[in-house]
Amino acid sequence: MKNITFITFLLYIFCATVYSQEIYSSDVTLKNGISKPSVLSTHPFGIFFSRIQGNFKIHPTKKTQLKINLESGNVWGTQIKTYIPNNIEVRNEVRNHQWHQAQYFFDEETLDAKSYELQIDGVIKGLRLKTSLNLGNKQELNIGLRLFMLSKGEAPFSILTSDRFIENFHKKIAGGSDPFDRKVFGYNKALIKYTDRNGNTLELNNNGLFVGGLETSYYYYPSSLVSKTYSMNFGAHLGYNLSSYNNSLDFGLSTNAIKVIPINKNQYFQIGLEIGFLRKELVSFSKNNVDFGTNNYLGNIESIIEYNIISKGNTTHSIGLDYYLQTSLNRRDELEYAIPIRHPDAHKSWGHGVTNLYRNNNYWSLLYSITKKTSLTFYLQQDFEVNNNPDIQTGISFTFNLK
Repeated sequence: MKNITFITFLLYIFCATVYSQEIYSSDVTLKNGISKPSVLSTHPFGIFFSRIQGNFKIHPTKKTQLKINLESGNVWGTQIKTYIPNNIEVRNEVRNHQWHQAQYFFDEETLDAKSYELQIDGVIKGLRLKTSLNLGNKQELNIGLRLFMLSKGEAPFSILTSDRFIENFHKKIAGGSDPFDRKVFGYNKALIKYTDRNGNTLELNNNGLFVGGLETSYYYYPSSLVSKTYSMNFGAHLGYNLSSYNNSLDFGLSTNAIKVIPINKNQYFQIGLEIGFLRKELVSFSKNNVDFGTNNYLGNIESIIEYNIISKGNTTHSIGLDYYLQTSLNRRDELEYAIPIRHPDAHKSWGHGVTNLYRNNNYWSLLYSITKKTSLTFYLQQDFEVNNNPDIQTGISFTFNLK
């Protein structure tokens, strides 16, 4: 409810200020929209396919730009196996039990069912490169590459995203002592292992490096919907997944809007709203692709508010708060008859790795940017609802023009 309230609040302000007066001094240079790096989480499934996020620019980039994103996110989920009964009568019987109790009413040895098994532990490091090209006539083309590596998350390379830091935070500030059984299974380990319901297996170990894929995005900024303080653009997205676990093409569409709200000659707010739609695995190039969710159609909403202050020399300092929501990876109704099996050593939150595959995926990001001829952005991201996103994710982005 609080997430819907935040989006509704931004939408109200956005609509109420579309025709606000421009009061900027003629010697002040506004940056081109909101300074936002990639805020896509290092979700252990999401890193293997394309995802859509907001493009909050007033107009296409005037010069060819290169954006470099580095990210680090701690992911965790105890080992868990889940059965999906084939028989309709058995499914109806499972519906009479709570998901965490269903395992006690059925015999694994005789159960006619498909199954999948998941274990998540480690810090995912990501590198994203993106080039933006002006095509003329209010058009822009972005070409990107994403790479990832799984690590143990030891100091000094993962100070805020290490297991020990997160558990100290839980113990001393919020969450209580060891709320996710990290201490039970041990700190600073690196293993992501997933066997889907078709028997295809993914396994990443420490320092496991792979290319996630190539991404292209085309944006059109209609002249009738672009001004100095208001802009809309429409995007078409094509992603080519290159890993050995998912060799396929994804396709998506998005609508993006941004509004500049003046305060005085050197301070202003910006609000961005985005709605996107993605078709995963539109074209598959391998029969052995791992199944990263039974929902092939994913929708997303992103909203952001940013406060900007222009200092001497036309340097802009920006603070932003971003909210990202994506629909569930698995079909929601399946959870009603799924039978998760608790690992014998697990005590707390043992089912999150599975149950959250059936819930909307959402998180918040706090951003700080410095923009002049180049743009440098830092962000801290938090998944408050434990949706299999990182407990904590940090990132840095650097954008500059290419000569």
